Amino acid sequence: MFVPPQYTWMTNTISDLAAQGLPNRWMMQLGFVGFGALLTGALVHKFVQTKQVSVADILILLYGVCVLSSGFFSAKPFLEGVSYSAQEHQLHSLFAQAAGVLFSIAILARLISSRNAQERTFHALFLILIIGTSMLFGLAKGGDLGVGMGVIQRVLYALGFFWLLVSQSWSSEVSRTRKPA
Repeated sequence: MFVPPQYTWMTNTISDLAAQGLPNRWMMQLGFVGFGALLTGALVHKFVQTKQVSVADILILLYGVCVLSSGFFSAKPFLEGVSYSAQEHQLHSLFAQAAGVLFSIAILARLISSRNAQERTFHALFLILIIGTSMLFGLAKGGDLGVGMGVIQRVLYALGFFWLLVSQSWSSEVSRTRKPA
């Protein structure tokens, strides 16, 4: 309804929904900006409420800022013959890649600061899943995999959202048990 008929969720990325030249790209851009702002705002609120800041939370906040920033710039069009700004595409890619790196390092930081074996196992598993899925995405991008980038990216996002929810829940639980200084 809002995407060109050439868009296929299995092969096209989520950024392709906000590609330059698409008439409804603003919807997906708003999604990037909204998610980034919501995540960033939630972490700032957490910092103010708990008066505690962890390295992982700072990395997640920076991840949110990068997702938000990626929404201000669109990827190059996936449709042939549409003119576009290479600089805008590069900025979108820069922020998207930085978001991925920051997210992975945040998981590593949570792994290192885990309080028990259950948390360490959870974070180690998700670090492996996130890095492994990211590698699959790279293989799909290069055409070396029989699965489309769209499918792999959606799996990557689902894993990331799940990790964020569980990780922040545990983090909030720890914050409630400690009294601010």
